[in-house]
Amino acid sequence: MDVDEIAASLNKNEKTILIEIENSPKFLSDISKATGIDKTALLNSARKLLDQGLVRIVTEASVAYSLTDNGKTYLKTGLPEHVIIREMLKNKSTNYSALNRVLKPDELSAGVGQLKKAGVVFEPNGRFDIDEKKIEAIASKNDILEKISSGKEIIEDDNLRDLIKRKIIEKTLSQSEKVEIDNDGKRVIKSQKFSKELIDKLTTGIILDWRDKEFRRYSLDTRPPVPPFGKKHITKQFISHIKNVLVSMGFEEMQSNYVESAFWNFDVMMFKQNHPDRDIQDTVYVNSGSAKIPTGLLDNVKDVYESGFYRGKNDKSIGYDRKFDTEKSKVLIMRGHTTATTFRYIYDKISKNKEVPAKYFSVSKVFRNETSDPTHLPEFYQIEGIVYDDGITVANLVSFIKEFYARIGISGIRLKPTYNPYTEPSLEIQAFSKSRKEWVEVGNSGVFRPETLYPFGIKKNIIAWGFGLERALAMRLGINDIRSLYGALTDLDLLRNMEGRRLLEDFD
Repeated sequence: MDVDEIAASLNKNEKTILIEIENSPKFLSDISKATGIDKTALLNSARKLLDQGLVRIVTEASVAYSLTDNGKTYLKTGLPEHVIIREMLKNKSTNYSALNRVLKPDELSAGVGQLKKAGVVFEPNGRFDIDEKKIEAIASKNDILEKISSGKEIIEDDNLRDLIKRKIIEKTLSQSEKVEIDNDGKRVIKSQKFSKELIDKLTTGIILDWRDKEFRRYSLDTRPPVPPFGKKHITKQFISHIKNVLVSMGFEEMQSNYVESAFWNFDVMMFKQNHPDRDIQDTVYVNSGSAKIPTGLLDNVKDVYESGFYRGKNDKSIGYDRKFDTEKSKVLIMRGHTTATTFRYIYDKISKNKEVPAKYFSVSKVFRNETSDPTHLPEFYQIEGIVYDDGITVANLVSFIKEFYARIGISGIRLKPTYNPYTEPSLEIQAFSKSRKEWVEVGNSGVFRPETLYPFGIKKNIIAWGFGLERALAMRLGINDIRSLYGALTDLDLLRNMEGRRLLEDFD
């Protein structure tokens, strides 16, 4: 690097920025206030200094936790699961009727679900009893609300993540970027050319009398760096790899649209019509239009939702025992998961050819009303596969999962029980990460509940599994922020140097 040449090429704003940050990094807004340079000119000058390697950007990340409105209420009353425990300890044993007097139906349902997951509550003869030894397993959640309310430091764990997922605590991630001078920038400041007043604007007088004057240096030969060849984005490489694997396993790809109805996105999967995922904070709604839904199928779903079904002593359901609003089904949204497409294929293909085995997969975008952060995007790719056949069981599901992941280079797989609204049983898929030295979630799976298949006249099992592509890809590439793959934070050099073979290096 010729220090004098670079110093001679800097304009007044660029020199001012270097002097301002010489001793300590500063935010662009602070530099603007201190120097009087307007933000647009400041940004342009900072970009040039960054391109020349004279400055660098220092990113400072911070995380804040706060209580939502529900969280503030539960801080006073206790979480629904703690209210249930309190009532049961008071009465030693209780039932739904008694609990309905102290909790709203949705809170009661959520609280019971949390207690069942923790193994605290069981139901002998329709009543709820409590295993007092297990109360401590969830008691710390109320302590988390107290700590956040009082501003105490908190460490993120499974309990905190659960409260965030339930919209009781809100997690806010923020990043601030400072401009810091680099070693080359310090050398440029010391150059004799740096302190000289060089002419960078021509006037008629200067043109007529230009001899013996010093001008700011411009290079007319500079060309922007151009990669020697084009290549597929690493995400597209991963998608191609996944598709090839699934096709080789005998699966057929499903085609779909981004805009979907609430019926296919929620109702056929037996999401309650007041389920939190339907809130505008989570789902992207389309302002106009109304979906057309097959009348017979809509009636079937409504019946199962309200009353369940009966096909014999061991094949029955009571549904949700609440009214189903068919108008809510017709609302248009940007689909929140590709399982909406799966159920369209169950209706269009499987239900009309019930004796024919079927294997389908989907690799497509879904949309959530999310704020971008290191682990979330408002739109991302979701991958899933389903299998329909005679006598298919959880054992088949496990076999398909292990075979699929083995074919994409991940052999160390384990599964653990989890909860999904539309599958039972449900299994979380985990793989061991060598870089993180721990088991991490790489997917989700399950057997579709009978309530979801009964409206289609299907009695056989359908198994399914899937995962979010970007999060899995970033984890495998050792990237901590999935925004590195797309958008303003993308590191183009990183993407250009990535090779598909690196996708599999992190796992056994």
